[in-house]
Parts: sequence; structure tokens; C-alpha cells
Amino acid sequence: FMTPSLKVVVAITSPIAFHQLKSQTILHTCLQSADSFVASISGAHLAIAGTAADLAKVAEIACEKIVCDPNKPGELATAIKSATTADLIMIHDSQRPLTQPGQFERVYVALTSDIDAVRPASPFTETLKSINADNFIEQTIDRTSMMRISTPELIRYSAIDFSSGISTWFVPLTHSARTAVVDADADSARINSVKEIDLMGYLLDRNK
Repeated sequence: FMTPSLKVVVAITSPIAFHQLKSQTILHTCLQSADSFVASISGAHLAIAGTAADLAKVAEIACEKIVCDPNKPGELATAIKSATTADLIMIHDSQRPLTQPGQFERVYVALTSDIDAVRPASPFTETLKSINADNFIEQTIDRTSMMRISTPELIRYSAIDFSSGISTWFVPLTHSARTAVVDADADSARINSVKEIDLMGYLLDRNK
């Protein structure tokens, strides 16, 4: 039995990835976690996906580069198809620098023979309101009907739908794809604004 080949792709999804988080960029912190996981899997290799302009900023990093806009599922899928082949594609958001190798491992082991795609998720705990066009609150949305999605996402190459451009995953999945979720760590929260960088810096210090 041969172990499926694995490619771990760090997707540059925002210019925020190039802001400093303590002594290095958010992207470099994210790449370290991904590379730590790659080193633990025989034959796995690291790649970075981003626009040509973004990849030019990391030209010194010795790994595969995949030119595309990772925020567009169809474009990312097409770029992956044209890149170095692998049986399993793991895609990690550059905006989640504190994701620990343990979360990568949890996703990896959950891809059993009857599963085609796995990603981490956690319960949605905030109070969420829907408003109308006049900004009046219409209702409170049932939080148990929602989940907070994290990364990395692990997908079988054979489960990627290269003919579609729409997806709630990083890449479109075939209609027959069997999916699963695993528990996401609180530390894998996404940095969505520059204002959140200081908070991440605090959490980074706490994890040392």
C-alpha cells in the first residue's frame, strides 16, 4: 500500500499577510506551521498560492509557487491542475498564523477511505442578528445552525470539480464528494483586519 502524495498549499488571501506579526510577517509565521507539518509527512511538499505580485514578495522562499487568485475557487482549482501533481491537496489560509501543527494532523488523519474532503470547524458562539434595508433588527439567527469554518482544508485531487467556479471550499468539489469536519482550535482564528494583529501577537506570546 502506497501512502498518497500530499501537497500543502498556503494561500495568500489578503495583503494583510505581509504585515508584521512580532519579528516576521503573518505569512512567514503561517508558513512555519505548515512547513512543520510537511516535515512530519513522508514525501509531502509545501507550496504557496497567490497572485504574481504577491509571489514576487516571497521569491526567496524555496518551494513551489502557484500563480492564481486563491480567493476564486475555480481559478485556484485550475492552477492546482496545472501545478505539480499530488493525490491529496491541503490548503491553508495565510490569515491563520497561529494554527498549530496539531490541527493539520487532526485534519489529515480524518481523511479516511470513505471521506474525500475534511476541514476544521467550531461552534458559532456570538449573537447574530439579521437586519432589513432600514437597519432594523428582524430576528436573532439560531447560532446552532451555523459553524465557524477554519483551515487547513484537505481534499482528494479526484474530488476537485475542475469544471466549476463556485464553492464554499477553497476549490469546487464534485457532487459525489463525501465531506467531514474536525474540531478547530480557538487559536486558529483568522486575522481579518490590521487592528487584530496586536491581539494575535499577544496570543503568539502566550503560546511560547
